[in-house]
Amino acid sequence: MEITTLSRSEQKRQQIIKAATTLFMDKGFPNTSMDQIAKLAEVSKQTVYSHFKDKNNLFVETITAHCSSSNLRKEQFDVGQSVESNLLRVVTNFIALVFSPEALRVYDTCVAHKDEYPELGVFFYEAAPKMVLQQVETCLQCMAQEGLLNIENSTFATLQLLGMTQGDWKMRHALGQAKEGELPPDTYIQDCVSRFIKAYS
Repeated sequence: MEITTLSRSEQKRQQIIKAATTLFMDKGFPNTSMDQIAKLAEVSKQTVYSHFKDKNNLFVETITAHCSSSNLRKEQFDVGQSVESNLLRVVTNFIALVFSPEALRVYDTCVAHKDEYPELGVFFYEAAPKMVLQQVETCLQCMAQEGLLNIENSTFATLQLLGMTQGDWKMRHALGQAKEGELPPDTYIQDCVSRFIKAYS
């Protein structure tokens, strides 16, 4: 097996992203400075700026890195599996990403500071939700092209599937009414997928 060794520059970049993620999660965006990030990453402030032009850019990178590590980013339609198996896998990975502690905290940060830092919501949407929607839509388009589902508007179908599977759990998390780690139960997700397939068969 080939082992990839990161360059010294890439190692420092990863240290910075890891430190920034920790601080953004613990202190929030407004209370995190580039000096604090440099200190936690054990690099100079100049090094931080050599990789990221500003705090906004670094914020986007932390989101992108989290999404890139998700199984959802690697999801592809598998012709060897049933429609139900494909959808269950995609939806399960979607739920795992959206309800991860990191994603929930970033979402809360963007909402809490939407007036002071309206650009955060734009950065977050472009780096995470938009990418997720496109990835799932691509999977649904593949199923439609194979004649497995009758989907005329893949964008609508994507929003319906993901909106249905989230239920009100996302809202309850945002309002502090859900327990940590509380997710839509498997039986609920299974039922959503079954109803989606029935609607588009």
